[in-house]
Amino acid sequence: MMPIMQQFREIETCIECSALKQIQVPEVFYYAQKAVLHPTGPLFDQESQALKPRCVRALKRIFILCDHDRDGALSDAELNDFQVKCFNSPLQPSEIVGVKRVVQEKLREGVNERGLTLAGFLFLHALFIEKGRLETTWTVLRKFGYNNDIKLADELIPYSAFKRAPDQSVELTNEAIDFLKGIFELFDADDDNSLRPIEVEDLFSTAPECPWDEAPYKDAAEKTALGGLSLDGFLSEWALMTLLDPARSVENLIYIGYPGDPSSAIRVTRKRRIDRKKQQAERNVFQCFVFGPKKAGKSVLLNSFLGRPFSDNYTPTTDERYAVNVVDQPGGTKKTVVLREIPEEAVAKLLSNKDSLAACDIAVFVHDSSDESSWKRATELLVEVASYGEDTGFEVPCLIVAAKDDLDSFAMAIQDSTRVFTFLVMVLYK
Repeated sequence: MMPIMQQFREIETCIECSALKQIQVPEVFYYAQKAVLHPTGPLFDQESQALKPRCVRALKRIFILCDHDRDGALSDAELNDFQVKCFNSPLQPSEIVGVKRVVQEKLREGVNERGLTLAGFLFLHALFIEKGRLETTWTVLRKFGYNNDIKLADELIPYSAFKRAPDQSVELTNEAIDFLKGIFELFDADDDNSLRPIEVEDLFSTAPECPWDEAPYKDAAEKTALGGLSLDGFLSEWALMTLLDPARSVENLIYIGYPGDPSSAIRVTRKRRIDRKKQQAERNVFQCFVFGPKKAGKSVLLNSFLGRPFSDNYTPTTDERYAVNVVDQPGGTKKTVVLREIPEEAVAKLLSNKDSLAACDIAVFVHDSSDESSWKRATELLVEVASYGEDTGFEVPCLIVAAKDDLDSFAMAIQDSTRVFTFLVMVLYK
């Protein structure tokens, strides 16, 4: 059987059996059960004979959680605590010596004067898997809350804390923000007050993957000249993720070591309609929907908000896009503003949802000030959105932005602006 398994690495188990002769029938069921309860696939790459990246990330997080004195190694006492937590039985001193000896013989850097290093910890689990003891690694992972996808199990995420009305949003608490400020300083290895991409990757190395590598978070915050994230940019990304996907935000806070109750990291804001009645908001994060026809300058507006230089190259936006930044307020306070660019062709789909404007604090309508057709389309969108807001009970303040002001405005622009404003007042306050 071994030649078959060596030739076809994807095969986990290969045995000979016979139901007629009752040969190894129990073993068939044993290995079938084992394949379900302790699968190899999520943990180990048979082709490369190495732990899979997500498994490495999970084990690294577990190692850090068990390294109580943060010295980069598991001492004998920490190894024993780990053993008791996972397997409910202590290790004898001779067993600890034996474990470290096995590791050091195969991997010199796996053990140092302080104890078992991360490299040694990972090597040990790879060794367990190679010897067919997958249940050992799976027991460890499940003890620390991981499921078969090597992600935190749903019961560890406080979903009930995210329940909210359509016009409420979720924000980070001061406790979570203080934690993130500390994390920022910890991973700013070169003390340049920014996190370079490699430092961000290191920060999320205990999560299944970096959550900001893809839309809508990729390139959503302002970057430094060297492509790093300042503290404001770092906190802006977290604010955006908490606004759009609070469960994912809390999940990643847990991955990177948030020490408190996960539900203490977020809060649900007051309803927007109450804020508008009181003309006062307690929120720290505000969302602005950016509408407008094609080539009006919506993307340029978002890029400018992020401090990016103007480009003459036109690239049409086909999907919704976000830009988030911190804005200084009078009195020294700061607010986070999220711009959500909505392509012209996506407006109909957006307005097909009756709650679509509930999350909007202000709607901006951008038009090319030199193009009369752009202006007309922007006003059509404005009336459409304002009317829909009135019909659904989620009225929003509207702002018209004339882009490309360096070009000559078309004739009658001012008169048309006055006419649309008068109509808008009638729509909103009739």
